[in-house]
Amino acid sequence: MKRGQVLAVDFEKRELKDTQQNSDNDKQSFYRNKTKICNDAVTIFQTAKSGGIWHMRAYVGDADKYYQKSLRTKDKASAIDKATLEHAKLLVLKSEGKAIFSPTVYKAVEQYLQHRYDYDVQMDSITVGRWSTIRTHMNWFKRFVNAEYRLDNYTAKALMDYQRFRREKGAKDVTIANEQSTINHFCKWAYDEGLHNIMKYAFPKIKQRGEDTASIRRATFTDDEYKACYKELQTWCSKASKEKAVARLNEAAIGSDERLFNRDLFRHWFLIQANTMMRNGELFGLKWKNVKTYEKNGKRLAEITVEAHTSKVRKSRVFVSRGGEHFDRLKQISKHTKKEDFVFTTDNGTHWNKHNRRALDYQFHKLMERVGIDDYKARNVSLYSLRHYGITQRLTNGVTNLTQFALDCGTSVNHITNTYYHTKIGSSEANALMMREVRVDKN
Repeated sequence: MKRGQVLAVDFEKRELKDTQQNSDNDKQSFYRNKTKICNDAVTIFQTAKSGGIWHMRAYVGDADKYYQKSLRTKDKASAIDKATLEHAKLLVLKSEGKAIFSPTVYKAVEQYLQHRYDYDVQMDSITVGRWSTIRTHMNWFKRFVNAEYRLDNYTAKALMDYQRFRREKGAKDVTIANEQSTINHFCKWAYDEGLHNIMKYAFPKIKQRGEDTASIRRATFTDDEYKACYKELQTWCSKASKEKAVARLNEAAIGSDERLFNRDLFRHWFLIQANTMMRNGELFGLKWKNVKTYEKNGKRLAEITVEAHTSKVRKSRVFVSRGGEHFDRLKQISKHTKKEDFVFTTDNGTHWNKHNRRALDYQFHKLMERVGIDDYKARNVSLYSLRHYGITQRLTNGVTNLTQFALDCGTSVNHITNTYYHTKIGSSEANALMMREVRVDKN
């Protein structure tokens, strides 16, 4: 008996049995027709349960493990050719320093997210918020596939039913399109890393349905709603309204300065966002050093610098906006107007940001209640709708230079034309009325 050998006792015959020998015999009976090829680097074989299908097996020294794969053929000559090709691929991957063994989907996604954080978030290419969105997209990808399977188990057409899956979960097509874009970015990254051999997953083309085409229009203020809002804010911030509020707050023994200034601060946010068409994050990061007001042709304008780290697209831009008087008025009433102070700083010195926006959102919800826009949540009307409204109004009034306008908004011409030219049904109606009537001779 060899040292370390496992023995078993046959209690019927009261004798020792050599289980190691039986195990070896079992393996010999399971693996059949083993043939070494590629200078003995590869072994092709069949198994007792393979139904005649050939497999290959090759030892990978760097990983100290065997690479095994079904060759999906019952013909030995074909199996030799396929195994030889697979061996050549292994050598190429090894020479390029790429991984030979595909990780699980779960592990590959974790590596991808870490890569995006280290190289995109840390280098200010994307925001943490955008990274969180990418993580959400990849979580849906993991839910669609089996995350415990190896990544290379999934072919280029494995995600053809992804749109149906997400629709059943309540996602809109525009959301699904964004998720598919992220998933294919992951796919290309994994290919470049040698984790699998697919550069792009095939998705059915998503056509914009009426639901998505009209979503921006529904999420935008109408002219009457916007007018009602700024008139209500004017009244809400008036001296008489504030005096009444002070009396109520004093009776309740609640400090009034901070709450009353939040009214003014929100009013200016509302007007400035509609006039500048800036994104929420850009306004959160706006400092007084980034704003220069001046007068031209009887109008107060504002030259605004958007710093790259505050922009969604991570590009700085300088543009001129109307509504310079709103910045002037806010600067007069604010206690925090130094160059490095944030424009939207509360009375106590804290500034509104994505982690500290409770008072901002509260003011918005209360405004919607006061002006009677009861369906604002169902329509997805939010602070961001002020950007939509501003862009829509400029297009309606006739932007002379669309390229420059897109740059001012921090977006592309394609995005402007594909998104906002759908939002104004009135413009379509006006165009129809402007068409000349063509008389047709009935004879």
